[in-house]
Formats: sequence, structure tokens, C-alpha cells
Amino acid sequence: MTSRNTSIQWGLVAKALHWLIAIGIFWLLWLGLEQADMERGPEKTAARMTHASWAILVLSLMILRVVWRFMNETPAHPEGLPGWQRMSATLVHLGLYIAVFVQLVAGAMTVATNGVPLPFFDLFSIPLPVAEDSDAHHFWEEIHEFVWKPLAALVAVHVLAALYNHFVRKNDVLRRMTVGVGD
Repeated sequence: MTSRNTSIQWGLVAKALHWLIAIGIFWLLWLGLEQADMERGPEKTAARMTHASWAILVLSLMILRVVWRFMNETPAHPEGLPGWQRMSATLVHLGLYIAVFVQLVAGAMTVATNGVPLPFFDLFSIPLPVAEDSDAHHFWEEIHEFVWKPLAALVAVHVLAALYNHFVRKNDVLRRMTVGVGD
């Protein structure tokens, strides 16, 4: 298997980024939901800092993914896929990219507008050039608390569409992002 994409399947780098980001998004959703109901205090602060650290990793991977995608060929849709499904796939992918970036940026801005640098696993902190501002903090926090729902819905549609293509349409959509076409 090649590291670069081809006209029929994703390369090793694109696959690795896809699955690492998917795992990261599921982990962030779980961490976010877990800490949401915690009482204020050191345990919740630690959970939020862990959440923020993982978010920095996912954001870094997403940036790499976008750069890699522009540097590579994008596999064509499978033969025989109706136009509405091609358009739906394109829109869901675009929505996923937008929702992930909005969610990650909103989370970072929530931390930054609270006057705190972004922590990275107690190794170092990343100060953002943003002033502490309670109105801005509330704004970004509301966006962050809202966007996870459409993001989760888009992830569900994405997963269901991949399974539909694999089990019902019996095409290579899922295989070309997992084991590969013809492997």
C-alpha cells in the first residue's frame, strides 16, 4: 500500500489521519460529556485541561489532514453512485471539516477568553493573543456547547453511510478507508 492517495483509494497517511482523528473526536466527545456534569473544583479543572490537551492534538492532526488532502489526489466516488449520494457525501465531509474546526476553535477561545493559556498535558501551555473577556468567553462557550451536537449527527451520518455502502450497495467505500481495495 502506498502512502499517497490514488484515484480509487486513500493512501496510508490519509487513512492514519482519518482514524486517529476519529478516535480523537470520540474521545473528546466522551471527555466533554463526562466533565459537563462535574461540580466545579480541582477534578473538573483537571478534566477540562485534559480535554483541552487532547483537542490540541486533534486540531494538529486536522491541520495535517487538510494539508495532506490538498497535496494528494482525492479518490473518485464509486461507479454507479447516484448523483444525490455523491453530493450528500461531499456535503457531509465538508460539514464534518467545518464542524470539527469550529468546535476546536470555539473550545480554544473558551479557554483563552477565560484568561488561561491552552494547556498541553502539563508539559507546556500555549498562550493565545486574546484578552480575558467574560462576554466573549460566554459566546465561545455557547458555540462550543452547541456545535458538538451537529458534529455528532454528522459523524453518525458518515458512519451509517459507510456501512450502507459496504453492506447494502456492496461497493468499496469502506474498504478503501480500511483494508484497501483488492487487498
